[in-house]
Amino acid sequence: MIGRLSGLVLGPVVALALAGCQETTATAERPRVDAPGVPVSVQSISGAPDQVTTRFASMLGEAAAERKMEIVAGNAPARFRVRGYLTAQPTEDGLTALAFVWDVYDEAKKRAQRVQGESLGKRGGTEDPWAGIDQTIVAKAASDSMDAIATFLVSVPAPEKPAATDAKGKTKTASAATGKRS
Repeated sequence: MIGRLSGLVLGPVVALALAGCQETTATAERPRVDAPGVPVSVQSISGAPDQVTTRFASMLGEAAAERKMEIVAGNAPARFRVRGYLTAQPTEDGLTALAFVWDVYDEAKKRAQRVQGESLGKRGGTEDPWAGIDQTIVAKAASDSMDAIATFLVSVPAPEKPAATDAKGKTKTASAATGKRS
């Protein structure tokens, strides 16, 4: 089921990538950041039951669209690729925490960024912490995830374009490229 989710839901819905070894922890409310024009692919979301993963992937896609993020299918060219992990656990004060970790990878498959945080909600009343994860908690975690990823995306400079080359493979100078002579 997860393999099918990765191809059908996660690929087109979520495409995110973090490069480097920096870490960001979600402890306070993040401002919403728009990140248009940076192709991102969500490669996987693991750790949660299928129904939570499906709900989370859908809400993650909505959060990305709100931030004008360009989400591409898993096999499409993307500047960044994102892999996420979800976990649920009871807190000491009787709530349930939905924790998320996102690793964002660049085109060279090097981790550029790690984003993590949690969303708190009601106690599930059973031994299974996933029972306390409702739509509100999932929506907040998806929104916080996209805010953190978008913040990273807008902080990364655009890649430099390679210099133009002629038919013989030589690099053209600005004057040669425009046809002017010095």
